[in-house]
Amino acid sequence: MLYRVKDLSPEQRHAAEVLLGHAVSDDEAVSVKSLNPSSIIPSSLSPEERIAAMRALDERFATSQVPEVSEEEEDELVRDAFRSTTHLDYRPVR
Repeated sequence: MLYRVKDLSPEQRHAAEVLLGHAVSDDEAVSVKSLNPSSIIPSSLSPEERIAAMRALDERFATSQVPEVSEEEEDELVRDAFRSTTHLDYRPVR
């Protein structure tokens, strides 16, 4: 279920911020979902390897050049990516 932050009690808002690891603003929405332990794939990396991998990704994204595209091109790319990963008959909401 999706919750609007502005509708959360102070305790719920604090819990969301703790779970997310950052502050949330009133115009955001949060969702919490529980998973069956059998659906969670454990990492094969050590904590140190995970930190190194995240640092490498941060560095790569910080130095990457993003081509300029129009909002329409960006929307189409997102729709194409979504269609390629879902089995549903996806139709964008307009």
